[in-house]
Amino acid sequence: MSFSDSAAAGATNTRPSAQDTQRLIALLGNIMPLLLRIQGYGVEPPSPFVAGGPMPESPMLDQQAATNFVEDITADSLRTLSAYLETYAGQYPGLSQCVALVTQAAHCFAARDYAQSFGLIWQTYRVITALRASNPQLPPPRAVAQSAPTPTSQLH
Repeated sequence: MSFSDSAAAGATNTRPSAQDTQRLIALLGNIMPLLLRIQGYGVEPPSPFVAGGPMPESPMLDQQAATNFVEDITADSLRTLSAYLETYAGQYPGLSQCVALVTQAAHCFAARDYAQSFGLIWQTYRVITALRASNPQLPPPRAVAQSAPTPTSQLH
């Protein structure tokens, strides 16, 4: 299956399933120990405190936190990619194919289908990485994000 076929096939299913949500939560749970180890905190995260006491265990809170986290990551990525494509799509051949992916990702985000939106963003980064491998003059998306002023528009 080609890249465009897989993106089109993924775009047809815009409803997140409970399985997708659980898989995303599990993925995020597996990422945290790695991030903490990289930062030098060790494997176990520090105990969270709320209002002077330990935070109670709550699967509902964990799910809401994971959802908010993915929503923020997705929104930030969409802003970065939108600014990047607005700046460079006309200058570099191949980037125009990313416009459709980011547009579809934005539609999925608006429909609160964060898993699908995240997947389309991932595909966009893969295309950009492949293009950059063949053209080192093409800047990375973070270059636009780092040089841009604080965004004034909101995706929400």
